[in-house]
Amino acid sequence: MWTQAVDLHSHSRHSDGVHTPSEMAYRAFRSGVKVWSLTDHDTNTGWKEAQIACDSLGIRFIPGVEITCEVEIDCKGKSPSSWHLLAYFPDGASEEFDTWLSDLKTSRLPRMKLMLEALKEIGHDIPLTDVEKHADDSLGRPHLARAMIEHGIVDTISEAFENYIGNGGPVFRERPLPTISQAVEMVRKSGGITSLAHPLHYGIEIEVLIPLLKELRVDCVEAVHSSHPDSYRWELMQQGMPISVGGDSHGTENRPSPGKMAAPIKHLHKHFRP
Repeated sequence: MWTQAVDLHSHSRHSDGVHTPSEMAYRAFRSGVKVWSLTDHDTNTGWKEAQIACDSLGIRFIPGVEITCEVEIDCKGKSPSSWHLLAYFPDGASEEFDTWLSDLKTSRLPRMKLMLEALKEIGHDIPLTDVEKHADDSLGRPHLARAMIEHGIVDTISEAFENYIGNGGPVFRERPLPTISQAVEMVRKSGGITSLAHPLHYGIEIEVLIPLLKELRVDCVEAVHSSHPDSYRWELMQQGMPISVGGDSHGTENRPSPGKMAAPIKHLHKHFRP
């Protein structure tokens, strides 16, 4: 049996989404989602609002977060600056995890300041406040891209990444990141569940990727992601790992709402089933 009632990957204004957690919960509800998670980047500050909204809508909310980690294996064809680990806490996260996550989020601010300095050196002066107004919490490159549009430096977010802030670009700056192993350990200590986000993005062959994830003690793989072709989703489902489902909605035009992601219930992790 298949379901479209689960979506465990979406973002709000607390990271690089454009809507509040309440609005994203409502959009999930309108799409028929029954089990939903808000997975903002490196922050959990949207959980309370999301939980209240889901309670009022009759949706089961699973607190989640998308943790930015070091690249685990280099790939010749692609060069991502990080791997992303989804973490879920059906019973809530520990205070120790909250503190660890807060430290990760804090590291984003010095990096943003360095990128603004780099922009200034090439003739584009953007105040930090003009970037911060686009985020309720966790600052990231999409917020800088929106500020660059407002300042007339670029016309689109894609242009900002391609010409300035993308990996290897003149304004790109790295920041300290945990390894996948370190993130998995912290999530496990807090009773959470992990899933590798959008695995196709990293360019690693499945026969290499799955044994690695098992070795790293990652619980699931996000086989059903909005960027994955059906053939890739199906191949991942045959690897003996539980899966998670993620539309990865940021509330933007290309995918405005969570939901409408079909997945076989038998392959879902038991805590994710509707």
